[in-house]
Amino acid sequence: MIMTASKRDDSPTTKHLVVNFTKRDLILYALGIGCCSKEYKGEELRFVYERHPSFQMFPTFLLTMYFAAESKSKGHSGIRPFPPESMSLSKNESGIIPTMFLKNANDVQELKHLPILHMSQSLVFHNEILPLNTNTDGDDHPVTIDLQTRILSIRPRSVGTFVTTETTYYQEESCIATAQMTALVFGLSPEKVVSWQGSDKIVPTNTNLTTKNIATKKTMHEFNIPPNAALLYRLSGDYNPIHVEGTDGDNHGPILHGLCTMGYAARAILQHIKRFSKRDMRMTEIRCNFVKPVFIGDAIRVEVCCINDGIDDHVSVCFCVYRSSSGEKLVDKGYATLLQSKTASRL
Repeated sequence: MIMTASKRDDSPTTKHLVVNFTKRDLILYALGIGCCSKEYKGEELRFVYERHPSFQMFPTFLLTMYFAAESKSKGHSGIRPFPPESMSLSKNESGIIPTMFLKNANDVQELKHLPILHMSQSLVFHNEILPLNTNTDGDDHPVTIDLQTRILSIRPRSVGTFVTTETTYYQEESCIATAQMTALVFGLSPEKVVSWQGSDKIVPTNTNLTTKNIATKKTMHEFNIPPNAALLYRLSGDYNPIHVEGTDGDNHGPILHGLCTMGYAARAILQHIKRFSKRDMRMTEIRCNFVKPVFIGDAIRVEVCCINDGIDDHVSVCFCVYRSSSGEKLVDKGYATLLQSKTASRL
């Protein structure tokens, strides 16, 4: 397979992985982020019912592939270990930080037991996924996506070590999306890690735009996180135990996946656009910072504001997520763009 971004393969941490998904996976993910709950039941049926005339992939589904992808030789289809293969440099390593960046190789055992927290995420679409599932035989045939993942930076700090990775998604010869994620290995001493910075640019999420200083076209969306939210969402590939067991010394219980919270925010964005635009819009970019955890059973409020209003057939919005009970900001620096589309990414 020819990958259009292979010329950028200059990192010692690059891996090539593959993932297959079906309509069942799309539905499971959409249910995991609350689609067709009482808020927007009828409007979100297109994401959870394969016989819907407009059945399609929820935009942020692609981000789950980072956790489900593996080497072509493996072919697993069940529950995978955490950290996933995408977070390790070789088959002999299982940590998010490769041994080459540890000052003492023996510290890899400590690394395996430290919590990994999701700090920021971005996703940029370059092309739409080809609608391969157009067969009429009734079978749910898989769609194959190739992934190229690599580490962009390793930054030791007093609170732990921040690791930024980039994942590029390919379908056949087409580059369809690029994502960047920053995770914190909480409690890993900076004295034990070699700082490293690759040559490529990290997508910034420190935009100064906030929902507080934009008064026009603002909407607020309330969601109640159900007790089984993390248990359901983890079946999309992220089996980090903190989403079931919680963390030591934390009395709040399990933490909801950051990408699940992002999915709830993306649902709010789509509803916001539906309210102010009659055009068929598809998401082309989304990014945000996770500043405080969402806990199982929380009620959250997503605030969405338009930055522009259909200039050049696209709409830009900013968004934040708050804990309804206290007003604490949970997700900050949220930004998304949507483009007028003639067709959605239907499978």
